[in-house]
Amino acid sequence: MVPRTVSVVNMKGGVGKSTTVACLAEALSSEGQLRVLVIDLDPQSNVSMMLAGPDRWAELRNSARTIDEYFNQYVYGGQPRFFREFIASQVSDIAGDPPLDLLISTPEFRYIERHALEKWVSQGFDIRQLNTRFGRLTQSAIENVGDSYDLVLFDCPPGISMFAEAAIELSEFIIIPTIPDYVSRLGIFAFRKRAIRSMEQRRFTEDRIWTLITKYEESNTLHQSEAALLKDQFNVFDTVVPQAETIARAAEWSDARRTLDQKYGEAANVVRRLAAEFRERVGLI
Repeated sequence: MVPRTVSVVNMKGGVGKSTTVACLAEALSSEGQLRVLVIDLDPQSNVSMMLAGPDRWAELRNSARTIDEYFNQYVYGGQPRFFREFIASQVSDIAGDPPLDLLISTPEFRYIERHALEKWVSQGFDIRQLNTRFGRLTQSAIENVGDSYDLVLFDCPPGISMFAEAAIELSEFIIIPTIPDYVSRLGIFAFRKRAIRSMEQRRFTEDRIWTLITKYEESNTLHQSEAALLKDQFNVFDTVVPQAETIARAAEWSDARRTLDQKYGEAANVVRRLAAEFRERVGLI
């Protein structure tokens, strides 16, 4: 079985990309019984910290089981290692050991792309060939573990990097989390053009690109009007993620295992609705 591949991406930071990935991954694996792999492409490592916790993240980093170490072997050479060797199994502090695995990122990941560019450009690669190379390496990695998962979620960094481009090129679906404000809405137009081109190259339609409204404040009239415009202009999730302290606190690691309700509090049912709608949209019923 080939897993469904989804990129969660926005050119803008602070819109809830990592939180969206963590919520979906935990709900779908713990209550939906889907086998989920999260790949962190962001050197800020937010979703890595959320799902692995600081101690295990440090352990994985010290044992060279990171995304930067995986790509290092293609940039610097050395003894080759299979992609699955870098993956941490059964992460998350949700009780019951849900089938949720993770490839962590570290701050060092920001340098891998630069070093790869320096090396391969000096060897005569142009930008298109570089994109193709990153894409093939990422695709090969996914194929290496494909039978083990129902879903692969890419947490992409703000802006566009070569690795984010590769993830978008490989993804069957794209989620764009956004705060409902004017500046954020304008930024979606430019990114969607790029995403649509990627989809069309694989004969997919733009209805596979979805916008998710996050950090929504019901009492904020600007949020109300901007949310209405987003729904009018884009393919938007029916589920809206509110600005909620319980969601923010859920990002903090707990050494004590907890249920989805204990972790997300009053926002747990929002997380469940989002996961259910997502599952229906990607066809994982």
